[in-house]
Amino acid sequence: MFEKLTGNVQGPLEVHGAVEIEGTLHGGAVVTGTLDLIGTCNGPIEVRLDGHADIEAVVRGNVLARSGTLRLRGILEGVLGAEPGADVQLAVGTIVNGRRLEADGTFTPVQGSFGFSIPDDAQMMRLQSDATWTPVG
Repeated sequence: MFEKLTGNVQGPLEVHGAVEIEGTLHGGAVVTGTLDLIGTCNGPIEVRLDGHADIEAVVRGNVLARSGTLRLRGILEGVLGAEPGADVQLAVGTIVNGRRLEADGTFTPVQGSFGFSIPDDAQMMRLQSDATWTPVG
């Protein structure tokens, strides 16, 4: 069962169980359990061990998947890092440092100001060991 937090949540959090956040997470999180975040994260997110992070947010910080599973849909204003063995998935339309992930696995620059509105059924792309992106499924 998820512990549900809403509004402004002060971190950094260490997520060992199952936490669902709808709002703004300040300070980031280290995830070894399960984190579902919808909203904004002001700080880094790190996924370790068998952690699972499902992020639908604007992340103002770096995201690192050391292991476990990371699913991201939104905007990342930091570095995306992945170590071998981590399962990293981005939704088509996700923006990483001003570049949008396209359905062919490439990134294209985004001009001007932008927000995100990515449909729930958007294709997910998986990071491969050679740093390319391929469709999930």
